[in-house]
Amino acid sequence: MSQERYRNRSIHLPYLRTLRQRRGLSQKELGDLARVSSGTIYRVENALRGAYPGTVRKLATALEVAPEELLHGKDT
Repeated sequence: MSQERYRNRSIHLPYLRTLRQRRGLSQKELGDLARVSSGTIYRVENALRGAYPGTVRKLATALEVAPEELLHGKDT
């Protein structure tokens, strides 16, 4: 498959950093909880790449939020 096809499947998570910081977690701690690398957390938070759907689910579970909250935030 081409890189373009993979790129289209990745999802930008604009609220990942905010949610991680609210939980008081470092990038490494979140990575350990979600079973993804801290480098992945860094790259997604800094919009250097998006996250694949499976990674979105892992991050949401680790942060105890709905996956949509990583995308859209939460209305308070």
